[in-house]
Amino acid sequence: MDKALRILRFIVFLVIFSQLYSPQAQTQPSYSHGFSTFGDLKYSTTFTHFDYVNPNAPKGGEIKIAGLGTFDNLNPFIIKGAPAQGISQCYATLLEQSYDEPATHYGYVAEAISVAPDLSWVIFKLNPKACFSNGQLITADDIVFSFNILREKGQPLFRTYYKAITKVEKLSEHEVKFHCPGNNSREIPAILGQLPALSKTYYETHHFEETTLTPPPSSGSYEIESLDAGRSITYKRVKNWWGENVPSQKGRHNFDTIKVDYYRDANAMFEAFKNGQVDIRYENSSKLWSTAYKFPAVEQGFVKKERIKHSLCIPGSYGLYFNTRREIFNNRKIRQALTEMFDFNWANKNLFYNTYQRIKSYFPNTPFEANGIPEGEEKSLLEPYKGQIPGEVFEATFTLPEHNNEQDIRKSSDKALKLLKEAGFEIKNQKLVNVTSGKPFTFEAIIYDPSYEKIFLHFQGYLKLIGIDMKIRLLDVSTYQERVDQYDYDIILGVNPQSPTPGNEQRDMWSSQSANVKGSRNFAGIHEKAIDEVIEKLIESKDYQTLITTTKTLDRLLLWGYYMIPAWITDNIPIAFWDRFSHSDISPPYNPFTFDAWWIDTEKEKRLPSHLQRNKSEEKSQPVQVTETKPECGGIFCKLWACIKGFFVG
Repeated sequence: MDKALRILRFIVFLVIFSQLYSPQAQTQPSYSHGFSTFGDLKYSTTFTHFDYVNPNAPKGGEIKIAGLGTFDNLNPFIIKGAPAQGISQCYATLLEQSYDEPATHYGYVAEAISVAPDLSWVIFKLNPKACFSNGQLITADDIVFSFNILREKGQPLFRTYYKAITKVEKLSEHEVKFHCPGNNSREIPAILGQLPALSKTYYETHHFEETTLTPPPSSGSYEIESLDAGRSITYKRVKNWWGENVPSQKGRHNFDTIKVDYYRDANAMFEAFKNGQVDIRYENSSKLWSTAYKFPAVEQGFVKKERIKHSLCIPGSYGLYFNTRREIFNNRKIRQALTEMFDFNWANKNLFYNTYQRIKSYFPNTPFEANGIPEGEEKSLLEPYKGQIPGEVFEATFTLPEHNNEQDIRKSSDKALKLLKEAGFEIKNQKLVNVTSGKPFTFEAIIYDPSYEKIFLHFQGYLKLIGIDMKIRLLDVSTYQERVDQYDYDIILGVNPQSPTPGNEQRDMWSSQSANVKGSRNFAGIHEKAIDEVIEKLIESKDYQTLITTTKTLDRLLLWGYYMIPAWITDNIPIAFWDRFSHSDISPPYNPFTFDAWWIDTEKEKRLPSHLQRNKSEEKSQPVQVTETKPECGGIFCKLWACIKGFFVG
């Protein structure tokens, strides 16, 4: 009996020991109110609002903004269709980004986050008050569903973003755990924090992957009040919204109603702004900014003009992308030769009113911009690829041609012809032809916006100097989108927006795994081992300095590959608006234009002409109404490009 008792006691001891000292017991979640990819959190657990908002901003009023083109979809997460402008404000995310510190997020739908010391899992604890606009609580089931449906049926970039996640599980009604064993990226918790809350119940009876004009339940601060498909959409602020006093949301979402009217023509859109039918305008033309803002409302002070300074990577990796999937552009010397012939100086003076600076990096205006010759750790990262990458990476500073006079043009022409000769081309009868096949060097640039045509026409003239025939084809947006999705182009003017902390989105832009994935952002079709491996090192950066070093290394590889002709940039955002708004005096460095923190100033409103004053309280909310019209555009390229292009077309 004593022996049996001793054995029983030993078994009990083993059970208790295993529970106390198992890996699971040692990694019980320790929750935080926020997460910083690199560094410490600025805001404490007791913070009530971000410094750059007015926590007492008055609520109310109506604003009208403009969209160019059309829309046919209320689901911005799929590749099909053109999503309605402003639709993202209907979706709340697990965390909210802070714009006055780098790569830092705080609670939103999730009130707390726990991250494994070895980054092998992430747990979110949901706010028990979080709910959809139909009153249904947002639960762990909804978050699990949201993750799985986006990865399975969402845009291709979601599969790239969530590559490290092997499993997601519901721990309780308000706790969700994401498993990422072997993960070395500190960015994963922040990426998961951007996950939007979608209603599992709703999509049990609706197809997620199809375009729709039926509004799903909103988890964000606004819901759809009414829409006229393709022409306008009106959002109304959710009454008694659950997130009103969440610290990351306090002082924001102040307008009762936001109406987006769509215009098919840029001139009509500008006239609508001049007449007071549109409240605010990001100016998309340097010519208009310099010459067209002399109408009475500006002179009388009813319309204000501002240039908002920024230190962001705007627009990002922006330029004329060569499609290296095409035989004519799979030779680096050919791409370099054409880069020599692009005359930015002339375009800036004659098309852009000298308002831009030349981009000389894939990460312009950031600490990640490569400079000089690589040294130290950068050089060490590049050493293993000697013989696989251009030797100039180690020996020279990357520069772009300066065309200040005719002599500079001749110098570039001579250099371009030399490179083309080395690539197997020669001039015959003033035409550049392939020495072997005798075929002339000709290719096509496709565009969908007439305002780009003058840029390509100028480039076309310079290419003729060396015997190259570039054709320019203006397409309707849907045809253009289809060709971009299928990589059916030679050269396009494109952009890849960049964040303040580059991460695994770089795979979607430059890696071999995305080179032939429909809808990816690898416009150039880059397929290089060295670039693939440096991207992975970038993603696994342990600290901010390592991230800087590794991203600079990637920048060098991209620049010396001549995958695009870098375009232009400005350090300010030109905006004009009717003077009915007020906003905080603090401009956060990582998003200097936080329009969702503006509010209607009733005293300023009274000073506007009487026919422009609005009294929203006299209007009644209407149920959602849908009027069907035929859409024009769709696709991820238009979605991304439409967000950025406005600031950078002359």
